[in-house]
Amino acid sequence: MSLGADNNNAPATNQRSSRAENTHLQDLDHQASVHMLSQYASHDPSFMDSSGASDTDQSMDMMSDQDIRNAIFELLDQLPITANTDLITPYERAAMLPPVTQDSLCELDVGRIINNPKLRHDVNFDRELHFRPNLDGYRGKQKLRSADEFWSALRAELEIYKAIGYRLMYSTSAEELEEATRMIKANQLRLPGVFTTIYEILKTLVPERDQAVVAERLDVDMIMQQITKGVFDLMDMTRWLSTILKAHCAPMRDEWIDRMVDDITTGVEQGDQTAVVFGLRQTLAILEAMKLDVANHQIRHLRSLLIDDTVNFQQKYHVHKIAANRFKVSDARAWFKDEEAFLNSCNVPCTPLETFASAALRSLFSQSPLPNFPGTFYLDAERLRILRSDLHNVIQMDMCVNAFDLLIKNNVSASTRVASKKTLQANIADIIGEPRQYLENLENISAEIVRFVLQLEGATTTFDSDMMAIVELHLRAELSPSSPSLSAQLQTILNAQLPRFRNAVNSSSRLPLLALHDAMLPPVQSADKRTTQQVMVEPPLDEILKRVTHLAVLHWHVWSGIVYDIQADGPMVAPGSPGNNPDSPQTNPDTASSSSLASSPDMQSQSGGFAKHTGPSITNGRPQK
Repeated sequence: MSLGADNNNAPATNQRSSRAENTHLQDLDHQASVHMLSQYASHDPSFMDSSGASDTDQSMDMMSDQDIRNAIFELLDQLPITANTDLITPYERAAMLPPVTQDSLCELDVGRIINNPKLRHDVNFDRELHFRPNLDGYRGKQKLRSADEFWSALRAELEIYKAIGYRLMYSTSAEELEEATRMIKANQLRLPGVFTTIYEILKTLVPERDQAVVAERLDVDMIMQQITKGVFDLMDMTRWLSTILKAHCAPMRDEWIDRMVDDITTGVEQGDQTAVVFGLRQTLAILEAMKLDVANHQIRHLRSLLIDDTVNFQQKYHVHKIAANRFKVSDARAWFKDEEAFLNSCNVPCTPLETFASAALRSLFSQSPLPNFPGTFYLDAERLRILRSDLHNVIQMDMCVNAFDLLIKNNVSASTRVASKKTLQANIADIIGEPRQYLENLENISAEIVRFVLQLEGATTTFDSDMMAIVELHLRAELSPSSPSLSAQLQTILNAQLPRFRNAVNSSSRLPLLALHDAMLPPVQSADKRTTQQVMVEPPLDEILKRVTHLAVLHWHVWSGIVYDIQADGPMVAPGSPGNNPDSPQTNPDTASSSSLASSPDMQSQSGGFAKHTGPSITNGRPQK
């Protein structure tokens, strides 16, 4: 039928009536959508420039998806907010899912905790073991950058919703309404993922009775439809979230939740999308904190069970990996056999446990920068690195104090000498910092030693360049990781402490694992108790050896039946229970005592002076006053 024919008035009248009715319905739908999206619009006149008037001559053809996307980028580029803030780059490049998701938090589920070999091993060595957000180092900085980029992209999405809402208020045709609706749907890139993540995490935190309500209120498809129509009430959703979060979180989180509600409320009421995004970011941070709280509570609750079951779990886990040819133990057996041959050549009779203890301590005291422990110690790699660092720190600090001791005149009283050494040690510890960089701070260390010496001698000055040059030259040679002095110190301490260490391992191996844990890790005292009670501080070397004893005994319990205590070289077999092995731990309450390391004497200096240096020395090269 030709819309322009006028030879039949009745049909033409009907057609005009039908078109008028359709136009009226479209206008009503258009007006409703303008009203529903007006909450995103701003009355700032600057949006008039950014949205622009519709081109009346625009083609009536349907825009392609790419055209819609290009229109979104053009709209975003014209927004006043992008004049000073780059929102286009994150909008285009940022990840589609928020930095915190249920998948990223899945390791906090109790099933993953129970089957996590690293965590189940670490719980034996740390009373305060707990999960926390890992934002350390380079990877942590990368995570923060990615998170900032995602939330900037989400802000761009909300700014686009706001601009489209303003455009609809001034649109005059159904075609413009259709274009705006398609732009809104195409702009739904990251917001659905935010609501999906909130739902997925929240449903793991609430009991069964609240699951239906959570699923109904966080129906993501329905939420996005409401956003498309402009009827989504974010403030109502936020108030409901606040109520359910407070019902299931620790009271300490309530203030945080209130701040989140205030931010989102302010953002919605004032049209501030930055505040809205910050509130949503806080929502996910609160959910992450709640997951961490639950996981850490489960660790505390399961601690005793996890410790008691350490040997059983690890033996099954490792035997399965060995049987599947996914774990090699040949290096561990060779390491053990080498120590056994060395002890036999020295005519030192040892049980398998004593042989293992000797090999472990000798590897720890090695001067080689490369690790000397076999692959069976992979769960303890970081602990061994820290132990070795602590051991070297004890020796290097002793070298610095010895240099100071040799410079002091004999007329200084013993009590003054001891007090000065303690103060000097504390000052040097502050100088080297946590990385314990002696050589990098050698000039400051030398200056501090010289200052203390001059102070004790009653000198009027606190600096002596000649004395400092000698001290610095001497310490540079002594403190080097490859220095003969360090090697001699390590060997001397090893020879002195090895018999004690074997005895400590022997006695500690008889303790049940939970008793071993309690003996090696004293309960953590609160700050109030620490101030009212005098805490016994072990000598640094004794404390190191105690930690090594704990590590070695637990390692022996797990691996002795698999690797170290096998009489003949044959195929690997699954170990029996620890009680079936001659050197396995036996539960004996009569021998449940702490390690013999507790009564060891203080470490004595073993440096033997500085006579080996051919240049000026502290004792013979000091200028005469």
